[in-house]
Amino acid sequence: MSLKDVIKAEAEQLGFVLFGVAPAVSPPHYPAYQAWISAGKQADMAYLARPEALTSRSTPEQLLPGCRSILCVGLPYPPPLPPPAAEPEKVRGRIAAYATLPDYHDILASKLKALAARLPSLTGRNVRWRACVDTAPILEKDYAFLAGLGWIGRNSLLLTPKFGSVVFLGELLTDLELEPDEPLEGDPCAQCYQCVQACPTRALLPERSVDACRCLSYWTIEHRGSIPEELRPLLGERIFGCDSCQIACPLNAQPSLAAFTYAQDLIIEAYPDLLEAFNLSQEAWGAKYGQTPVTRAKYAGFRRNIAYALGNMRALRAEPALQQACEQDPDPAVREACAWALKQLKTH
Repeated sequence: MSLKDVIKAEAEQLGFVLFGVAPAVSPPHYPAYQAWISAGKQADMAYLARPEALTSRSTPEQLLPGCRSILCVGLPYPPPLPPPAAEPEKVRGRIAAYATLPDYHDILASKLKALAARLPSLTGRNVRWRACVDTAPILEKDYAFLAGLGWIGRNSLLLTPKFGSVVFLGELLTDLELEPDEPLEGDPCAQCYQCVQACPTRALLPERSVDACRCLSYWTIEHRGSIPEELRPLLGERIFGCDSCQIACPLNAQPSLAAFTYAQDLIIEAYPDLLEAFNLSQEAWGAKYGQTPVTRAKYAGFRRNIAYALGNMRALRAEPALQQACEQDPDPAVREACAWALKQLKTH
């Protein structure tokens, strides 16, 4: 077995379903990323436009001097579940599928570091490395493509042949000289526009990127403060993330849950009771959602999102809770969202 094959076998033992090696070159879409930033498509995510963030993404050398090969890995996760049957006594919201599982940042980082720890015994020398998940300044989809893991789809996500786009990605930058894998041929999106048509806000751009200024995932997760009024009805019942483009993708007609090694059990509901979630204290919210990506929205952002959803769903039984929060919540965005929701209830 080649050294690459030996490392791949180690990665598989750690549970990585996808593995490939990319060359340590400048990412192919770096100029497009620069143009995306220049056009302001990152919305209020100013950290993406910082000079050091742009420079870091230009080449792997910026992240790991002497980088020669990038080990790209993937962990598929269970796709979005269908909504449950209607229950007259409950109004349910929706949380993006990836966020119902243990936080992938922690799990991928731990597994990547475990793989890195095995490299010296496999190579017979010290290996310089850096583990990256999506919080690192790296265009990871470019390297996953170069490593043969999949294609970049119209929804801007990496599409893998077997698991579609419901895949967490990670990278291990190393100073190893390894034979890179070949990118996959073809383009499964060539004649398909289903994700573009499914996007509720038309946030998917022709160059296969996302306009964060219109993306509901951005507004419900990253944004602090009120959401623009014209977008609020389009949120529907969503309270964290969206998933519409993934649900529409034909490649996401997934095999059974047994194929997913990331996690089998959801640790929170994908369709929580909105009023029950809205009434959680900050302490109770932290206890329930603290091990999931939902905490990215912060407590106030989560309550703001629920208020919009309650208004969209015309949840009359939520009027007392909304009225109380409208008068007493310490966060102005939550108070404003509740006031908006109460107006929607009156149009029932």
